[in-house]
Amino acid sequence: MDFLCEHVVERKKEGLYRFKRAGIFAAWIIIPLIIVIACMALSSLDGLIFLRFSIFLIPLFVWLGLKLGPITLAYGSEAYEYSISSGEMTVSKIYGDRFRRDWVTLNLTKLEACAPYTPAYNSDAENGSFRQIYKAVSTMNAPNVYFAIFRDEQEKPCLLFFEATKKSLKMIKHYYPQTVMTNISE
Repeated sequence: MDFLCEHVVERKKEGLYRFKRAGIFAAWIIIPLIIVIACMALSSLDGLIFLRFSIFLIPLFVWLGLKLGPITLAYGSEAYEYSISSGEMTVSKIYGDRFRRDWVTLNLTKLEACAPYTPAYNSDAENGSFRQIYKAVSTMNAPNVYFAIFRDEQEKPCLLFFEATKKSLKMIKHYYPQTVMTNISE
């Protein structure tokens, strides 16, 4: 049996998320313009004439945009990586193929439920009250969406949605035998 399973899922551009990258880019243009215009408008008041020199901040804003803009644009593209190793499943967020941040870790032997997110099994996921809901899927309409109910460090119930592969289901089933298995085409 394999002892390591890794799978990466790119988040689909749907809903408001499709505008996230454009919004970050627009913020680098609109916010400096608002600051300069506001300073120019306030400079007409008595005692604030020094704000007219805010026009000289434009090169600073351009320099900051060129240096920090590409870094912040990476946060406009998300992917999720599932790693199963030694009975633990770790879900990480990957931003723009540059930055990786561990998001949630769960012990597979302590799962309360693991099943496909289909009408036959989703009553546990929809009827429970959860402290945190983690959606680590490309889209909720993806064909192989599974859910896992687990307890966090404070023993509060949490819900994780993930996209399963044959290998990951096999490993989850090894550590949590009550896992509901389905045929997955890859």
